[in-house]
Amino acid sequence: MQVLANSGAGPAGFTPLSSNASASKSGDRMLTDLSMYNTPPTENITLEEFERLALARLSVLKEMEAYKLRHPNKTEKEYLDKLNQLKQKHMRGISSSSSSSAQPGPAASSTSLRDEDVRTDLISHYVLRLAYCRTADLRKWFLAQECEMFRLKFGTYNAAEHEAFLAAHAPQYRPVPPAELEEVMDDILRVMRSGLETKEALQRAQNDRRFYKVSWTRVPELVAQRRVLLRGGWAYVSRDALAPLVVAEFRAGVSKGLSDMARRWRQMFPPEEEQRLQPLVASLANRSLVADYSGVATRYGSVSAASLPSLASRHFPLCMSHLMTSLHSERHLRHGGRQQLGLFLKGIGLPLEEALLFWRSEFAPRTPGDQFDKQYAYNIRHNYGKEGKRTDYTAHRCTTIVGFSGGAGDHHGCPYRRLDEGALRTALSRLNCDDRKLEEALSKAREGHYQLACAAAFEGIHRVPEMDVGISTPLQYYAESRRVCAEREAAANGGAAKGPAGAVGEAAEGAAGGSNTAAAGAGATAG
Repeated sequence: MQVLANSGAGPAGFTPLSSNASASKSGDRMLTDLSMYNTPPTENITLEEFERLALARLSVLKEMEAYKLRHPNKTEKEYLDKLNQLKQKHMRGISSSSSSSAQPGPAASSTSLRDEDVRTDLISHYVLRLAYCRTADLRKWFLAQECEMFRLKFGTYNAAEHEAFLAAHAPQYRPVPPAELEEVMDDILRVMRSGLETKEALQRAQNDRRFYKVSWTRVPELVAQRRVLLRGGWAYVSRDALAPLVVAEFRAGVSKGLSDMARRWRQMFPPEEEQRLQPLVASLANRSLVADYSGVATRYGSVSAASLPSLASRHFPLCMSHLMTSLHSERHLRHGGRQQLGLFLKGIGLPLEEALLFWRSEFAPRTPGDQFDKQYAYNIRHNYGKEGKRTDYTAHRCTTIVGFSGGAGDHHGCPYRRLDEGALRTALSRLNCDDRKLEEALSKAREGHYQLACAAAFEGIHRVPEMDVGISTPLQYYAESRRVCAEREAAANGGAAKGPAGAVGEAAEGAAGGSNTAAAGAGATAG
């Protein structure tokens, strides 16, 4: 089974798993909305489009995951509306063929748009399937997100669309003909009553009168619970019970595809393409979807040792302000804390000379100058690439910080994970976090969604609208805080509020509201 194939110089291509399956080209909704992904795409695409489509779908999946975690009580319609908004935002019009395939006339344009949606959906799914097949955790996450997206879309279909979709993608589910249904309807209702189905379910079954029959071996749980009528080896399934069964079929198919790809990972790449395709695909699962904040040091002017206390109180995320507080009170930080805070300070633009001045002054009450130079100065210069291998180290990301552990006396790591609820409440209250957002941050931390907790705290401290996803790096928090405050100050002074070049997303415009804060982030963790 080979999915990626050589397609000459430049493009990456696909070869089908089976040659006898082909997608219908009708304009039916199910061919643009939904697919069982039984057949891979067959065309050649450029490496740029290959990567662009994968990252677009990844943005949809991760932002949808974050939305559901933050709003567990929304209705199915609200979830579906959000999913459609995300698809429109990230996936519409990004294909390289969308501009070249434009046709005159509204009917032709509509058909072309549907075909483009099918193409984008199919290619992006298979690229991510290839990227997420390598470990059990990656497979589990990808499978859960794809199944949820499938379930939401399948739930909006009416009876006719269900039948058309099943006929095309799951023919093992056969609609029961009206004459046959008349013969078995009384027995079906008798089984439903004995299975303690609700009055509403019985009423829907009588009014809808849409049933499907499938081999009883495909629905062993329903058979074991005596919730379906068995007749001649067939199980008669109501339309209400259909969605979980079709989602289970979808899950089984995608899961098998992921396992097959994992077993033959290295064989997926032709030898002549292995060196450039394999690293690209392998990196997708760890790719950051946030903007590059490495330039934040040049956007807001110079940072000095003297300005750090003020910046920490206004713009530092809790993981860094907590370290600053601990450093100032104890006049010392252990190695993990020095690394976490020191690389962050470097990232926001603190020069090496100012860094040495800052650390020496903070350590001074407990550490004489000559001792500081012997024990700590080298490490600071090393972080700035001035010693050892001369590596230019970058600030830690949230996923790294969340994974840090430590014992008594250690202050590094993620405070939403490491602090107990009372200490976390006190720390957020000290930062003047809005009460409602403070409770949300505590709730998310309790559930293990630490980056969403940090995003809720950001919203509560800065009084801004909800972010799309969680905070993915402390530099993101710092840059967004500086931008929001700069815009408010400019507005208060009567000037036009301009975000710095390169800022992510649209600005959250002060307390009066506006668009969501920048946050095309990857990192809403599920615990």
